[in-house]
Order: sequence, then structure tokens, then C-alpha cells
Amino acid sequence: MRRIVLGLVVLGCGESGGGMDTDASTTAFASASASASASGAGTTAPSSTTATSDDTASSGSGVDASSDGGSSSTGEIPGTAGCGAAAADPTQMWIQHDIDVDGTARQYWVWLPEPYDPDRRYPIVYQLHGCSDGEDRQNNNPPVHEHSGADAIVIRGRAVESCWDSNPAGPDVAFFDALVADVEATWCADPARRLVAGYSSGSFMGHALACVRGDSIRGVATIAGGQPGTDCPGQVAALLIHDTDDQTVNISASESTRDALIARNHCDAAMPTTPVDPSPCQAYAGCDDGVPVVWCQTSGQDHSRQDELSAPAFWSFLSTLPPT
Repeated sequence: MRRIVLGLVVLGCGESGGGMDTDASTTAFASASASASASGAGTTAPSSTTATSDDTASSGSGVDASSDGGSSSTGEIPGTAGCGAAAADPTQMWIQHDIDVDGTARQYWVWLPEPYDPDRRYPIVYQLHGCSDGEDRQNNNPPVHEHSGADAIVIRGRAVESCWDSNPAGPDVAFFDALVADVEATWCADPARRLVAGYSSGSFMGHALACVRGDSIRGVATIAGGQPGTDCPGQVAALLIHDTDDQTVNISASESTRDALIARNHCDAAMPTTPVDPSPCQAYAGCDDGVPVVWCQTSGQDHSRQDELSAPAFWSFLSTLPPT
């Protein structure tokens, strides 16, 4: 018998390496689905002042899409304002950055590829963590950077609380807007390839952003969570992973989000799906050009991050999306 979610969805967070939450403490997660969350452990966070090596465990309203990135000896460089400027940060390390959002100090971490070319327009993957009370909660994410190689900049933000607040008027949507502006002013980014990836609470936040910022986000990839949204501008390509045995967030949360995206992207749910790598992912037929919807249903994994599936699946999907 299918479990039914009534009003509240309890969001947990995985331990490093794709495990499940073990902390029983609970924090409110304000979202369109009025969900609640259980906190858990994350991986080791970088210092606020020093670089750390890889953690091996593991334009809509408010967003300015600048297209003038400066110039070089060969002429104007397309991209964002950060194009053409040498990066101050080392590559292949998580480096902390601080920004002010409406008077509140917020943090995010950047992973630059090796080599970093300041004249190359990079897709940016914004990662949204699962719930955690830990100071290193930004690391409660599938390790997408281990698969993106030299081809993307990866950003990990930190929620203002243990879990993300996906209220459109809340502090974390404002943080995302400020984060995009700061990233694109600092590094050479492709504003047509803003990509979002989330786990658990981060999945709910990712799909909230894919709705309220749907005309500025190119694609979203999530595991173990979702919320459909209403009256969303634009179209967003999407990959969703969820486990049938998830005891923390019922699979119906992702199913309803998938179905909303199928309708939004004009896919044909009546047609047979097509297997895509990695297994068990299936692509829906008939979607509008450039906005595929892919569904990956697993079993026996409960609410874990499933790093061995999610990280390569996220990057394989997001990296194939051409600029709009």
C-alpha cells in the first residue's frame, strides 16, 4: 500500500558517503508544502579562512543575467562580468566566500575546475544540501564535482537554518539571487546554463527555485524530494531520483513534481519511456526541445543520497543541456 503524505513531509539528511540521518532532532522547513525536517550529520567543512582539498566522502525576478563580460586582445569576451579576470582562488579546492544578504552574513563554497580559464563561459552547478545542524552542512550533497572535471564551476550554498526555506519571499530565495549575482560577477559564467542540484531539503528548495526562477534556471537534478509549484515562468529540464522505500520523504513528493514538469514541458506521459544512462533512469517522450524530464526510481536505498548513482547521473544529465 502506498504511504500517503498528509500536509507534512519529514526531511532527513544523509551522512557522508550516502548514508541516512541518525539525528532525531527536528527543524521546521518552511516551504510550499509546509514540510518539516530531521537533521543529520554532514561531511567535514572547509575553514572560513583556509582552503581544503576535496571532501572525498561524500533571468527571473531578482537575478541579473549580464552578458557583457569585458574584453581581451582578441575582442569582447561573452559571458558574465567575471569573464576576463584571473581567479584569486586555487582550483580543485572548496573555498569559502561570504556575502551580505539584506544585512545577514551568508556563506558559500566554490570549486573551480583545473584548469580554470577566465575566458571560458562555464556552466555553474549550484548545490543545495540536505538538512543538517552541522556547521559543514553544505557538504551534505552528492559529489558532483568529482564528475564535472574541467567543465563546470560547482557552488555549495548553506541554508540560513538547518534546512532550506523555500518560501519565495524568504531568506534563502533572496540568498540564491545574491549568490548568482556574486558568482557571475567573480568568475566567467554562462548565464544560459545556471544549473541546480539538490538532496532532500535541497531537492525541495531546488524545485522551488525551478518554479519561481524558472525563466533563469536551465536545469534541475534532485534526489529524495520535490514540490511542483504553480504558475511557474519558463521551462526547466529536470532529472529526479527517488527510492520507493524512502521512509523519510514519501516518493509521492517527487512523483507529483515529476508529473507537474511533464505537463509544464509538454511531455507525453502516455508514450513509453526510454532508458538512459545510468540505470534505472527513464526519459519521457515528446518533451519540448531542450527540456527533457528524466525519472530514476530506485528501491532498497531508503533516504540515502545514493552518491554512486546521483552524482554521475546529475552531471551526465546537466552537462548535456545546451544553452538556451
